[in-house]
Parts: sequence; C-alpha cells; structure tokens
Amino acid sequence: MPRTASRLLPAVAAFAAVAALAGCTSAPGRPVEDYAGEPKGVEAPASSAGGSSWAVWMEDGTRLAIVLYGSSTCPPKVDHIRSSGPTKITATLAPAPGGICTHDYVPYTTVFATPDGTSKTAEVGVELPDQTLTLPARQG
Repeated sequence: MPRTASRLLPAVAAFAAVAALAGCTSAPGRPVEDYAGEPKGVEAPASSAGGSSWAVWMEDGTRLAIVLYGSSTCPPKVDHIRSSGPTKITATLAPAPGGICTHDYVPYTTVFATPDGTSKTAEVGVELPDQTLTLPARQG
C-alpha cells in the first residue's frame, strides 16, 4: 500500500464512523423510541389508572414521554411533536393502522427529545387533537 494511502486510512475510517452514527439520531420532533407499556423508570400518575393519557419529563428534562391508551394490536402513537412556544408543544398522532384491532385498553409510550426553547420551570401544555396534557414544572 502506498505510504499516503496508509496515512489516510485512519482518517477515512473515523469519518465513516461519525457519518454512520449521525445517521442513527432521530430528526427533531421525531420519536427517540416507542414501546408498549408505561415509561421506563417513571411512576404513573393516579389518573392513569382509568386509562387517561399523560405526559412526563424523563432524564432530567432532556426527554419527555407521551402515554396514550388503546388497543395492543393497533396502539395509538404520536408521530411527531413541535414546539409552539416555551410552554406549548403540539403533538401529531400517527395514522391509525388498518386491520382488525383487539378491544383491550393498554398504555403505549412514545419518547421524544425535549424541543429547544421549551421551558422546564413552568407548566408545559402538550396539545393532542382531542385533549391537552400537562407537563408539570420541574423543580430544582
């Protein structure tokens, strides 16, 4: 191998690794993860016992989770969110899947990176098409 090529190889490999990792991050406002059940490591509010949707801060406010209830075979999902100011987030639901859905009623969690400019020291409203959830002000 020519000497110049052997010097460039580590730089090319490093660039390729950074490019690959950059492709793994989610776009702003898109889910970081979603899964059946309630948010991991978070205690559900008492209101969720009846199947009420809710939202919660995660990871010291760098992420937030939105919990919706519905069929386990056709779970309701939040497709994306956008900041509508420091105390308002607008959430858009994913289209409902086609097919036959079971008539059970279970939680489904969608996690997002907190949008830039969102206040963590004031209550934040998370607007869904049919209701508004509240993220309480974070203490500390």
